Order: sequence, then C-alpha cells, then structure tokens
Amino acid sequence: MNLYSLILISFISSSIPWSLILGYVFSKKDIREVGDNNPGGTNALKLSGIKVGLIAIFLDISKAFFPIYIALKNDFEGIGLFLICVSAITGSIFSPFLKFKGGKSLSVTCGLWLAISSGIIGPLICIMMAFSHLIQKTHFWTIMFGWLGILIWVLLFSFEIEYLFIYLFNFLLVMYKHKKEFDQKIIFRNWVRLKKA
Repeated sequence: MNLYSLILISFISSSIPWSLILGYVFSKKDIREVGDNNPGGTNALKLSGIKVGLIAIFLDISKAFFPIYIALKNDFEGIGLFLICVSAITGSIFSPFLKFKGGKSLSVTCGLWLAISSGIIGPLICIMMAFSHLIQKTHFWTIMFGWLGILIWVLLFSFEIEYLFIYLFNFLLVMYKHKKEFDQKIIFRNWVRLKKA
C-alpha cells in the first residue's frame, strides 16, 4: 500500500461521523442538538444511552486507529507517518460529510496515539485524566491533563522527532476547536478546597 492511498484512507475513515450516524439511527435525533453541540461520542451517549454511546466512541477511536496501525505495520515513518496522521486529524475536524464542520477530534486523537504507542499510552492518559477529575471538575482542564500524558510519553518514553511534530500539529488543531473554552477556570473539588484551607 502506497503513501497516497493511506493518506486518502486515513482522511476518509476519520471523517465518517459514526456518533452522529448512530445517534440518529437509534434516537432519530441530531446529537449536535445536545450538550456542547459536538458530533461526538459524548453527545451520542447523552442522547441515545450508554450502549450506543460506547459503541459510537469505540468506532470514533477505531476510525483513526486502524489506518495508522496499518501505516506502522507497513513501516511508514518520518514525513510519511506525519502526513497520514495529519490526514486523520483534519478528516475528523474538517469532515466533508459534515460540510467541513466536524468534531473536536478527541476520539480520533485517542485512536491515533493508541496506534502509535501500541496501546501503551492508554493507561497513562486515563491516569492523568482521572487524577485531574479527582481534584477538579472543569472538563476542559481534564482534557488538558490527557494532553500532558501524551506529551510525557512522547518526550520520556518514545522520543521520535515525527511524534513530536504529530503531537504539536494535533494539539494546536484540537485546541483551535476548543478555543471557546480557554477562559474556563479550574474549579477545585470541595475536598481539595478544604485541604487547602
């Protein structure tokens, strides 16, 4: 399989709005009408229930995981791997199926890094986000702790220059989609406030 085929496959696969499709099939409603108006798995879960939501999240993770996994199995690295990953991210955020107004790309980000790390990064992200959720309740900052977990893995456990560039591109584009949330303050949980007092 050549580079151009994988770039195209990665873009098309990641642009398929599985959460939106499943939400509509099972609830006959547009999941963009609830929550943060994002066509992602969290809103599918809110609208269609936990089973549909979890399937949607799994599919949204898989749509980036498999093209990148295939690329790695075919020994793509360097600029080739970077372009395949970029196509997955841009496919999700600028989906042609959604008039180029896609989602926030968090599930695709998860799938991308799970593929690159052979799944190792999953527990690290979960630990970082769980710790954040334990001490504070602002969703945006929980996401930021997840990004910190990815950066720790890239810098300390598997440093490759292409991974750093993939991380930077991925982070900047996803942050662009979260730009409305930048002003959200950290709201510490009561037990942390009490301890600080």
